[in-house]
Amino acid sequence: MAPPPVDLSVVIPARNVRHVIGAQLDALAAQAWDGSWEVVVADNGSSDGTAEHVMAWVDRLPSLRVVDASGRPGISHARNAGCRAARGRSVVFVDADDLVRPGWLPEIGAALAAHPFVAGALVPVAGGVPAGGVVTGLEEPARPAPLASAGFLDAAPGCNLGVRLDVWREVGGFREDMLSGEDTAFCWDVQLAGHPLTRAPGAVIEYALRDDLRGLARQRYHWGKGVPQLYAEFRGRGAPRSSTLGALARWAALLLTSPVALVSPARRRPWVARAADRAGRLVGSVRHRVVCL
Repeated sequence: MAPPPVDLSVVIPARNVRHVIGAQLDALAAQAWDGSWEVVVADNGSSDGTAEHVMAWVDRLPSLRVVDASGRPGISHARNAGCRAARGRSVVFVDADDLVRPGWLPEIGAALAAHPFVAGALVPVAGGVPAGGVVTGLEEPARPAPLASAGFLDAAPGCNLGVRLDVWREVGGFREDMLSGEDTAFCWDVQLAGHPLTRAPGAVIEYALRDDLRGLARQRYHWGKGVPQLYAEFRGRGAPRSSTLGALARWAALLLTSPVALVSPARRRPWVARAADRAGRLVGSVRHRVVCL
């Protein structure tokens, strides 16, 4: 006999996250909610013992499960595999290296009971979330998850995003061929299917910022490379192309401010982020044969 459905499934895509996922599982175990829920860790082919490590929390998270999501590398495949295994009427996606704040679960649960598609808020935390779960570094105020949509549709990062399972099925899940920006594509697919994105500002997650320049540059380059693909995929549905003149002005600003960025640690980090993003957009434009700089 199949196990009964639950109100909410928390899906965590995971690949070689043994060193960080414990803090997130501890934070989830500390949540209190009247609804029924489960945690589904979708293991995307980890080689560091992530799956075995996760099961150490099975007594603190009685509905915890690890499912095999190794069929294809990528966070979209892992999220989709987690949804296919989910017993929840709704699913909410969180990342292994972030941290849900107290009260997150009842807030996101209440939002999904009232709306088919919701996004919580993020608090960016410099320095990340260490294994002990104590947050270090600087914080910014909680705010809705920011993701520019270039005047098209609303969007939010997939690390605090909830959707009713029937809506996920309706749109076919996350696009697994996206290089990046898969969460934006999912947001646009859901809204184009007629389900608005509703904000749940009380459902707060601490989002771990990259604390080294190399990691930050890789992340922003990866994000930038996905922007032209988003435009190529959605221009037929009305997505506008970014301004080429505006992009050239930003490139010029990067060149003019580079001497200051080299000598000023305070300005170096944002400069690297902007430069990596622009480089990614350039490479993505060539790859997808569009001009989206």
